[in-house]
Amino acid sequence: MERLLHAGITFTDPDQLQFCLKISDTTFWYCQPNVYHNDLLPDADTPASRILHRYSGNPKALIEDAQTNPEVRAFVSNRLYWLEDEIDVTGFSREEQEKLLSDYGYSWEDFSSDADRNQIICENHFEQYPLDYRNDI
Repeated sequence: MERLLHAGITFTDPDQLQFCLKISDTTFWYCQPNVYHNDLLPDADTPASRILHRYSGNPKALIEDAQTNPEVRAFVSNRLYWLEDEIDVTGFSREEQEKLLSDYGYSWEDFSSDADRNQIICENHFEQYPLDYRNDI
């Protein structure tokens, strides 16, 4: 989970605390809280749940506080609390890539660079198939 503290991390969906790190023009690491984990369920009254609610919508503060606050650092470092993995767009057929784009209202020609298109394809897969990215099962 050290990647969350990487200088190149981007916040792709602040409300969901979703993060992305570009690995290459075809591979992107995505991460967001594992809301399926018992400690992060909506009715959970746990330290992890309180941290999640405190920082939802403010990923920059989460990352900054993880540098100095041991409780926040423990949350960020606990792989079980995160959905995450590297996604390589070359693992999808052209048809699958176009479907992932169209599911979000994009077409192949909407992008000026392959890397931008590839990131959206990876992000859409990450969002549509969150259970594929669980670390706690």
